[in-house]
Amino acid sequence: MKYIRAARLMLFAQLSMCVSNCVEPFDIETESFESILVINTTITNELKNQQIELSRTFRFEEEGPLPEQNAQVKVVRDTGEEYFFDETTSGIYISKEKFAVTAGNQYQLLITTQNGRSYISDKVTLPAESSIENLYPKRMVSDEGVEGLGIFIDSFDASGALMYYRFEYEETYKITAPLWVTKDLKDVLINPETGMIEFDLFTDRPLGERICYNTRVSNEIILANTSAFEEDRIIGFLLKFIDAEDISVADRYSVLVRQFVQSREAGRFYETLKKFSDTQSLFSQIQPGFITGNIISENNPEESVLGFFDLSSVSEKRMFFNRGEVLEGLPQFTPGCVQIILTIGMFESIEDYNLRLIRLIEEESAKFFEKLIDSNPGEGFYIFVQRECGDCTVFGQSVVPDFWVD
Repeated sequence: MKYIRAARLMLFAQLSMCVSNCVEPFDIETESFESILVINTTITNELKNQQIELSRTFRFEEEGPLPEQNAQVKVVRDTGEEYFFDETTSGIYISKEKFAVTAGNQYQLLITTQNGRSYISDKVTLPAESSIENLYPKRMVSDEGVEGLGIFIDSFDASGALMYYRFEYEETYKITAPLWVTKDLKDVLINPETGMIEFDLFTDRPLGERICYNTRVSNEIILANTSAFEEDRIIGFLLKFIDAEDISVADRYSVLVRQFVQSREAGRFYETLKKFSDTQSLFSQIQPGFITGNIISENNPEESVLGFFDLSSVSEKRMFFNRGEVLEGLPQFTPGCVQIILTIGMFESIEDYNLRLIRLIEEESAKFFEKLIDSNPGEGFYIFVQRECGDCTVFGQSVVPDFWVD
């Protein structure tokens, strides 16, 4: 994702001067295009099946990247060991065996594409390890004046040798349908005496529609650099801000944060990549040029290659909290539940009313909430609410994550 956005911006940064004074909407089309190999990989000190992603840059008007298929990919250790990768899905290459890079050794990436072109990285080593000391939420007001909370990180390396950090996170949150009820409307019947539609109210509604969970993964480049500090210490680093009215903090929230310790070269590469990835820079006056990584073409050293063969030591930490522990008293997310009562129209037949009621249920845009007692067709017989108010699967899945703790 990071390289995709950067590649798109690189190819069209030259448009900025042309449109800086435009006020009318316009369509962008690519006049010239260079197919550039994009390599997205971070090999870590975790014992696992490592992953490398290969793709090609794409034109601005196209929807997405083109996966680089049928390539031969391997990582070579200075001791002579070779780790081969298989293409499991288009453009995604997974190591055949689990391995972890180790300190004190050099590693190199070698790629041969299906058209016979070869690419090779510099030899790189693994940076020292550093752990996340503390991960915590804190109530705050954003620079835009929005009330919410920040997710903060403290990290420290006593050796002082570590200076460049990159963070990724995976947040999971609990969603409870506010107007979930135990019974549902099923088995449509027509009362022969009144001609009105009737339902079986003794059908149990799935319990899985009451409580759900959803997971979101970070898709931005989050960096920290301690090179300007007296010691290699991160205190109160803001990972992300969450609006108090965001659905993710409406109930219970968890986040898993992964800290990558990077080399100076990798840190600078990602800093440049982050500048390209800033959506506000597409039509800015800043045109930093092509991003130079540590991978080159063996066939043509002048060929542009976007990517960096990165070795990182990784640490991770997870935390949980309930909304009331941090955001008590602040406005919170609500789907805006409104009662929906279908009444028979002045010139509407019973048959048409029945069909309209059945259609409402079959479309699943609304969920049954309550039956009105002693009502008549002019007042309606049943109360419905929007589906998101009575069915949490609109926002997530009912399967409880393995790591979840209430």
